[in-house]
Amino acid sequence: MTFDTKVSFNAAALREKFAKKIHRAQMKLDVQIVNDSNYYCPKLNNILQPSAVKDTVAGSGKVRWTVDYARRQYYGEHFDHSKSRNPNATAKWFESAKARKVKQWEKLVEDEIRHS
Repeated sequence: MTFDTKVSFNAAALREKFAKKIHRAQMKLDVQIVNDSNYYCPKLNNILQPSAVKDTVAGSGKVRWTVDYARRQYYGEHFDHSKSRNPNATAKWFESAKARKVKQWEKLVEDEIRHS
């Protein structure tokens, strides 16, 4: 027994649909990474953590801490080791968050693409 089948679809519309899903997932991921990373980010004068919230463009795939001393703090140069303002503060705060949250980040993306 043989059946002839033909499937037709609008490839451009399908590409656009997936591009939108991926962009929404990237937006949510960027925001989550900033939030999770800021948990480990030093809180010296309440400027460093908010700089990531203000200067990261959700959906770009780039999270940014833009104050002039962010790089020195991140790599531990002149790092304020005081835990009085943020007891979770550490150098390389993104890496700390990634080590603990990468599976949750992956699930966030998978869920957003699957269910949006």
